[in-house]
Amino acid sequence: MNRPEADRTLAIILNWRQPDVTLECVQALQAMHEPHLDILVIDNGSGDNSAILLAERQEGFRLLPLADNLGFAAGNNQGLRMALEEGYDYALLVNNDAFAAPDMLAHLFEETASDIGLLAPKIYYEAEPERIWFANGRSHPLTLDLRDTGQGELDGPQWAFSRDVDYLLGTCLLVNLSLASEVGLLDERYFFYFEDLDWSLRFRQAGYRLRLAAGAHLAHRVGLSTGGEEDSPLRRYYLAYGSVLFWRQHARLGSPLIIFAFRLLSGLKIVARLTLTGRLAVATAYLRGLRHGWQDSNQGEVGPNQKRRLGPTS
Repeated sequence: MNRPEADRTLAIILNWRQPDVTLECVQALQAMHEPHLDILVIDNGSGDNSAILLAERQEGFRLLPLADNLGFAAGNNQGLRMALEEGYDYALLVNNDAFAAPDMLAHLFEETASDIGLLAPKIYYEAEPERIWFANGRSHPLTLDLRDTGQGELDGPQWAFSRDVDYLLGTCLLVNLSLASEVGLLDERYFFYFEDLDWSLRFRQAGYRLRLAAGAHLAHRVGLSTGGEEDSPLRRYYLAYGSVLFWRQHARLGSPLIIFAFRLLSGLKIVARLTLTGRLAVATAYLRGLRHGWQDSNQGEVGPNQKRRLGPTS
């Protein structure tokens, strides 16, 4: 499907205490020279001078400063609601540490169709431009785990073709807004992690396709969105928290008993490995995330308790 000239797209970038990196992301989008693309930067309650620095260097993008850090889902939903209210056709969600190739959006639109809800580019490690970070997303039929992503593999013929997938990641998503308004926006119970897998499942449950556009390329500076630490207490806390919400919500799609046993065994292995390698603080944060996720999902909370939301040690 060729892109209609009338299509309007709002790119949405969340910033949290990384204004220089965010401006790099903006510049990469601007280098695409897309006439119907507007850019919105949301400062997600950084609590430092990020919003001031972004305002001082604001050129060719809109800036929305938020008073509090709402997390990935709720922060992006601020931009998605703006896009819907202002009559945009598509939204492009982009992590601030992800940098689009000059023709990325054009290739994404080559794959659009009326029944496709979400599209994503092929994502590479920025430090190793030929090594894949994400090029596929399949769901395990019983455990619902994300698998077959291609992560860590060198690019090659097996990744050369666009394909329908089960899951897409929130690193970069082209969102069909008319379908998103039907399916619903990102679930704000997730602070970050698992909101993209949940959204993927909800689009598929509504009968819509997800598409990986192999010709669209993105470079990902992996790890910056969680402070540059691949295995920090913060990251492990929210991975654990989101995993409980996700599997308790979607276990009905497979066998609940099999999924529960699998997740319990997986959790025990993670805690044991972290503890045995001396990362006790990370293991403790992971256990706390599991406990808070279980408590909040039982109580029907809208999201992680605000008092502990940013504190995996609470």
